[in-house]
Amino acid sequence: MADTSLSEKKIGLLIWQVSNFWQSHLRKILKDYNLTLNEYLILESIDILQKYHYELTQNDISIFSGIDISVVSITFKQLEYKKLISRTVKKDNRKKIIKMLGSGNYLFKKINPLIQAEEKNIFSKLEDESYNFINSLKLLLGRSIRIKANKFL
Repeated sequence: MADTSLSEKKIGLLIWQVSNFWQSHLRKILKDYNLTLNEYLILESIDILQKYHYELTQNDISIFSGIDISVVSITFKQLEYKKLISRTVKKDNRKKIIKMLGSGNYLFKKINPLIQAEEKNIFSKLEDESYNFINSLKLLLGRSIRIKANKFL
């Protein structure tokens, strides 16, 4: 397609297309395991966070994953129904403790390498620019960035 088309000129449209491309490829993998992309991302967040926190809450996972709290809440219900996580109440009924069950851990460990390989395949085209690309996206979102020190200075 020539650089004269709308989708070649508009940064937002290109970002949207890349996001759709990424989601489509991951959903193809997840479909075989009866998981949605949100379910996978929440399982991944739990897997990472449970190494550092004894008690995980819905809010912890929402903040870490960047997924809206209401979406996380709905997704927890689905994951609980599928017997991949459990939610228990400690003292305050509004604060539930989240744990990944053995079946959830097993499924995540099975799927994660497939997702990682697909993401590597998609984003490897960036080569050495992936660090700068990530920083550029963070800047657009108003987040702080990290500058990599040049080891040749």
